[in-house]
Amino acid sequence: MGELVSAARKRLFDAMKKAGVDSEACEVLKYPQETVAASIPLRRDDGSLELVKAWRCRYSALLGPTKGGIRYHPTTSADEVALLAFLMTVKCALMELPFGGGKGGIQIDPSSLSPHENERLTRSMTGAFRQVFGPDRDIPAPDMGTGPTEMAIIADSFSDGEGARRAHVVTGKPPVLGGLTGRTGATGDGAFIALETLAEAVGLTEPGRIALQGYGSGGRRFARVAADAGWTIVAVADSRGTAFNADGLDLDALDEAKEAGEGVADAKGVEAQEAEAVLETGCDLLVPAALGGQIDEDMVGRLDCRAILEIANGPVVPSADQALREREIPVIPDLLANAGGVVVSWLEWVQGRTEMPLGEEEVRDRLTDRMTSRAKAVREEVGKLDCDLRTAAYALAGKRLAEALRASGAAAYR
Repeated sequence: MGELVSAARKRLFDAMKKAGVDSEACEVLKYPQETVAASIPLRRDDGSLELVKAWRCRYSALLGPTKGGIRYHPTTSADEVALLAFLMTVKCALMELPFGGGKGGIQIDPSSLSPHENERLTRSMTGAFRQVFGPDRDIPAPDMGTGPTEMAIIADSFSDGEGARRAHVVTGKPPVLGGLTGRTGATGDGAFIALETLAEAVGLTEPGRIALQGYGSGGRRFARVAADAGWTIVAVADSRGTAFNADGLDLDALDEAKEAGEGVADAKGVEAQEAEAVLETGCDLLVPAALGGQIDEDMVGRLDCRAILEIANGPVVPSADQALREREIPVIPDLLANAGGVVVSWLEWVQGRTEMPLGEEEVRDRLTDRMTSRAKAVREEVGKLDCDLRTAAYALAGKRLAEALRASGAAAYR
């Protein structure tokens, strides 16, 4: 198991110890419950055949069927998948959802796939993991490099094998196939709700300047909602560069550049900078919403922000936690900040099971209620344990996992 997985587990175990949780729960959570590796055959459009590495990890099913995204990315690995499955386990526990944590990955650059190659790969992957997936066992969702199209293909392929419609084997589907209209923007919406609820706790009582790393669906939605609420987005970065404007960026111009196949730094009216520059931009709130592992101990010394909101999974490496405390830079942790996606995924899964449609306003209200209540719970735990927000979030999750283990008895881990 990789160093990042071990470090993430240590965050949980240290928080559980601080909260006085029984050590037996830590023993159960040391290793994934199930990890399946596969070589996925991909027939390219030119007739050539490739074998592509893929993994699906079900870290823990203590609280229910495992839930988590599938990413298509050239650098994904077994260790990364295990780390993300672990984080999803803790996140679902924190959010009091009836899910365990899972994650999947295919080691491929999605931009190299034609639509037909993408479909063939996704159907082959579904076949390889057919015994893992299931609406009551393991429920995939979109992640980096995947979206509603891939989820629709998985649902269709899985249902064919079952001989019956099982659309709720995945979430994040197109609305016409049982998805929810608000799913795409749920991560960004949830992150802003968490920010509003914890603004005073991190010393941001008034809207200020935001630097945003990552302009995918979560980051883009967050930027819109924050700008509408009076925040000034001064820097936005994607993999190609950083767009900067001290007076505030025109988000429409950034969207136009992205839709034209360009980077945000190519947008009109921006000062183009290197992609890494966003992390050192002077701002009130730094929002890493791209890949994990972006802020290490060295980077902490170069930050020029008052607080951090983690939309990405694991953007602050565990070894940087102490350095951030010493600089008194509070962090709204990923476990809470990016949980909007899995909350709305839960609602979509419930809709699929009951076949009772949920309206967009009802979804929004339920998302707001859940994000607000859990953010308040984290804030209260800070007071009880005299700790930072991340430790409080991990402690709450650890308590729930330990309670589930005690309630389930010897059969808890199967």
